[in-house]
Amino acid sequence: MTSGEVTQVSETVEHYVRLLDAGDVPGVLRLFAEEGVVSSPMQGKIPAREFYPELAATLQRAEITAQEVFVSTTDPHRAAVRFRYDWTAAADNPPNFDCIDVITLDADGLISELRFVYDTHPLRVAWQDALDRLR
Repeated sequence: MTSGEVTQVSETVEHYVRLLDAGDVPGVLRLFAEEGVVSSPMQGKIPAREFYPELAATLQRAEITAQEVFVSTTDPHRAAVRFRYDWTAAADNPPNFDCIDVITLDADGLISELRFVYDTHPLRVAWQDALDRLR
């Protein structure tokens, strides 16, 4: 793996976190391949173009604090970012939580899959309430 490949994946991950923190849904979606998907522990696999607008509609506020970026030592197209997600849902105030996003880039440097890894137990009820109110 070249240092250029490491730099590209790191920059994409850091750009993603900045856009997500800013609530810039169109910007986040520009980082995804047309068929890019999000794999969520609470919703399963869903097209990114559906997931992010729905997420934005359920939030009143979100603050993302990136803590570490990990770049795969064997795959130049894969990285993970660990961050703190402080948010307020439209329904109630769920607890803040730590999350890891595992990101896979395609050959063009766009996100083909983003997999969330976090403990869903404290969030499940508040998330479902927010989705129910949205629908």
